[in-house]
Formats: sequence, C-alpha cells, structure tokens
Amino acid sequence: MIGGAVSLVAVFITQRSAERANEREQARIERHRQEDQAQARESRLLEERQASYVRFSAAARTARDALAACMHDLRREGRLEATRREELEERWHAYVAQHAEAHIIASDPVLGAIGGVNGSLRKIYGFVKRLDTGPTAPGDSLEVLEERVDGLWDHLVDLRQAMRQDLGLSTSDGQAGA
Repeated sequence: MIGGAVSLVAVFITQRSAERANEREQARIERHRQEDQAQARESRLLEERQASYVRFSAAARTARDALAACMHDLRREGRLEATRREELEERWHAYVAQHAEAHIIASDPVLGAIGGVNGSLRKIYGFVKRLDTGPTAPGDSLEVLEERVDGLWDHLVDLRQAMRQDLGLSTSDGQAGA
C-alpha cells in the first residue's frame, strides 16, 4: 500500500512539474510575441516619422524657395505676377498640410525646431503678401525681407539636425550616429 501511494505521489509530482514547465514555456513564448509586436510597432512608427519628416522638410524648403522667388520678383518688378501668386499659394497650402501632419507625428524636441521654421515662414509669407498687395507696415522693405529669407536657413539647419537626431542618424554634436 505504501508503494502504491508513493507511485501515485510520484506520478502527481511528475505531472505537476510538467505542467509548470509547460506554463513557463507558454509564458516565454507570449513574452517573445509581445516583444516582437512592440518592436514591429516601434519600427513602423519610426518609418512613418521619417517619411513625415522628409515630406515636411521638403515642403518647408519648397515654400522657402517660392517666397525667395517672390522676393526677387518684387525687387525686379515691384509686384507679383498672377502665376507667381498662384504658385506661392499652391506651395503654401502644401506646406501648411505637411506642417499639420508633422505636428501629429513629430517628437517633442523636433516640434521646437518645426515651430522655429513655421514662425519664420509665416512672417516671411505675411511680409511678401503685404509688399505685393499692401498695406505695408512701418519697417517693411525688400532689405528686411531679404534678411528674413536668409535667416530662415538657420531654422532649416536646426530642423534638419533635430530630425536626424530624433531618427538616430546623428548625435547632439552633429556627428553621424552608430
């Protein structure tokens, strides 16, 4: 009878030990599955952020180019032709759309650089509109406009660096990342 009881206890212990091992294995598999899902999500978000940064940067530079072309036209002609106004509005609307998207996906450090570019572009845009159609404000001149357009490059460089750093492509000192 004691032998039978020992056999039953041994079977029970063996079975319970196998169940625990199976539970540990299932927990390990589930943990790995969750880690893989989290890594895939992070990778997807990084790709989306990178694509959004590229689109925003391109739109900001295109808007800057349109504003610079307007500045040159204002200097030469004193006003903008209808086609130049249409081009400016088209590029401006494309920029505004990309700005809105960037606000949704950009990291906090990049948002600061986006704000610098946006503030500068908006001031230049308003300046161009005033010089073209009036009324102008005190201090509005082509020389001041040129200074603002030239100063925009600093904001664009800061933006590029913030985006590259956020994507892990460079370090805070501007060097390429690992």
